Amino acid sequence: MNTLTFFRHPGDEHYIDQGHVFCPLRERDVDFDLCAGCRWVTAIDLKSRLPVVRCRPTGLPGWLGRPSL
Repeated sequence: MNTLTFFRHPGDEHYIDQGHVFCPLRERDVDFDLCAGCRWVTAIDLKSRLPVVRCRPTGLPGWLGRPSL
């Protein structure tokens, strides 16, 4: 077993199901194409038995944040 795999947080792995994947930011399923273009994606594994997307959200991206008024 790879050491990095052993210590990886289980919450950063999201399964792809019928073209959709859970987005931790939006807290709902989104289209895989939208997910694949996100800057938080660290890996996409389509060759495994259960395809997964690995992401590591660090904070709100600028395009989602409200401008200060």
